[in-house]
Amino acid sequence: MRIDRGLLGWGGFLIVLGAVPLAVRGGYLDEAVVRRAWDLWPLILIGIGLGLMLQRTKLAALGGLVVAITFGLLGGSLLATGISGPFSGCGIGVGSGAGTPFETRTGTFGAEARVDLDLSCGEVQVSSAAGSGWSVAGTDADGEGPDVSVSGDRLRVRAPERSGIQFMRGGQRWQVTLPEDPLLELDLSVNAGSARLDLGVAHVSDANVSVNAGDARLDLSGTQGLGSLNASVNAGAAGLTLPAESLTGSVSANLGSIELCVPSGVGLRFRGVDDALSSNNFTARGLSESDGTWTSADFASATIRMDLSTSASLGSITLNPENGCD
Repeated sequence: MRIDRGLLGWGGFLIVLGAVPLAVRGGYLDEAVVRRAWDLWPLILIGIGLGLMLQRTKLAALGGLVVAITFGLLGGSLLATGISGPFSGCGIGVGSGAGTPFETRTGTFGAEARVDLDLSCGEVQVSSAAGSGWSVAGTDADGEGPDVSVSGDRLRVRAPERSGIQFMRGGQRWQVTLPEDPLLELDLSVNAGSARLDLGVAHVSDANVSVNAGDARLDLSGTQGLGSLNASVNAGAAGLTLPAESLTGSVSANLGSIELCVPSGVGLRFRGVDDALSSNNFTARGLSESDGTWTSADFASATIRMDLSTSASLGSITLNPENGCD
């Protein structure tokens, strides 16, 4: 029997690609372990080397199979948990040192403000503090810091543009403090990085989150006034802990995952559009489905309601996961 090497590789890739997220969802693989699958990327080089060494032998297909299975592991990890590991900082071998502190920027807001955080290749931690003052501190490779612009009551913090490949260069690490007194509109964009937000009892009217090849965890459980939520994940992961507030909006997971943690007593309605390779656990959480809309039994009578449109393409949306959304 003659084995087609190309089909063998594709078969191994697809089997592992699908098996990993299924095993995580079924509880057979620990999510924390799967997140470290990206540490196995050197196996790609090993597989290529084996292919060269075993060329024109009966074991010639072994190298390609190793490469295919490794890519399957990386892709399956991405589907199950989002990107992490050595590539999450925009380059192989991103340094984990302390970095060089950049100049702290501070200011104050009026009664209302808009905050735009645009992170690429790094980490951001956002917290809240009493009053009207904000601050941006942290470290990076050269102490230059992010681009911080202020116009009226609008604050924009974004990663500086750099040319070339930042090989072995440490990513940015921001510590952003936002005030709890003004009413805030928050826009967060994470590209090949990670974000951790705990906004305490801040007043937030709108939260817009975009994650691309990264990871974001937002604790909005104590915020006040949240009425609109829009979250989009592309090749990444996000966890959203929501307050007991009536709100509308949308969540979308494309080649990634979104976790939603909602307090008890909140009426839920999710209007979904999913493909055959996507998943959610709405039915398992007690919601009933009709024509693509999942509704909790108490939605009509609830004083607090969340009405969200949901969509997933090669992704998953999980409501109230057992381990929370941290």
